[in-house]
Amino acid sequence: MPKAKIVALVGFVLINLAIASAGNALDFAPGYPDYDSMVSEIYQVADQYPGLAEVEEYGKSLEERPMLALHIYRKDGIRRAGVMVAGNIHGNEMIGNRMAMAIAWRLVKDAETDAWIKSLLDRMEFWILPCLNPDGYFKTVEEYKAGDLSGHRKNANEVDLNRNFLLPGPRTLKINWAGSPKKEHPNYYGPFPLSEPETQAIKAFLDQHEIIGSINFHSVVGVLFPARCTNRECENLHREMGRAFQEHQKKVKYIYVLWPNYFDTFTGEMEDLQYHFYGTLAIDIELGRTGKNRKAAKKELGDKVGKGSANIYKEGFWTFNPINLDFWIENDRDATLAALEKAWELTEGKPIEKDKR
Repeated sequence: MPKAKIVALVGFVLINLAIASAGNALDFAPGYPDYDSMVSEIYQVADQYPGLAEVEEYGKSLEERPMLALHIYRKDGIRRAGVMVAGNIHGNEMIGNRMAMAIAWRLVKDAETDAWIKSLLDRMEFWILPCLNPDGYFKTVEEYKAGDLSGHRKNANEVDLNRNFLLPGPRTLKINWAGSPKKEHPNYYGPFPLSEPETQAIKAFLDQHEIIGSINFHSVVGVLFPARCTNRECENLHREMGRAFQEHQKKVKYIYVLWPNYFDTFTGEMEDLQYHFYGTLAIDIELGRTGKNRKAAKKELGDKVGKGSANIYKEGFWTFNPINLDFWIENDRDATLAALEKAWELTEGKPIEKDKR
């Protein structure tokens, strides 16, 4: 083989090895970026689409990591109703982060080529908050690399951030998900509401930005939980929003759950804060399905999938986070946008008035 061809071949191999190495560095687990890569991707959206997107830092975590929002909107000076997509308030539920970013890419890439996406941006501006718990995300990555597949649900103070928001009313039931005063409990609600810098930052964000509809991603039981309602109008509005989501799911349909009043309570969750304090139609969507996630991961990873447990909070990484990301993104990405579109229609682009909540 001529020397020039050998040099070219060696160069080609080295370049591809470098690309492969860089690709591996992006993923600490198949399909999921490590912390630094996750942050870089947020900025990448704004860098590639400066006419539509910009990044806002709205706070810092306990360990001083930035809390970032992607603002996706038409920069034409016209004020539009704000809607919000949030994920990863529990550090180990990284599917929420991936779904939020998939929605961000859908909006910027198809803003002028897809008539529906164009119409959404003509009517609304989008706030994408992909990671509400950056310390939990970072620690989950580190624990996974060290061989602990359970990840880290809470923040650096061991507080469940989604039990640390202001309560519209008292906790009236002692049930597992309502929150606990015990630090070792997975739903430890902290010393007092808004005790954590992360929840303080989220509230400050909501104070500054009017949001009429919000989808907040969790995992992993394939259900929709609306904000806790205290009247029929609230129930009907959230049900209509949830129905729009269900109707646009491509393959797997989730269940809409409305607990009876005698089996429900305020818990310090973000949806209750959003609706009762800000008039935002807000739904928690639990992405994926436990059995389907573990089956898909077991098929691809074998024993590396980790052990299962009857306690959902101690389940392994691949129970909370589907390895077949494309399947679930296709299933739920556009359904989320349809739900936010329905919120815009139901509210006529304005928050629910205080006396009607």
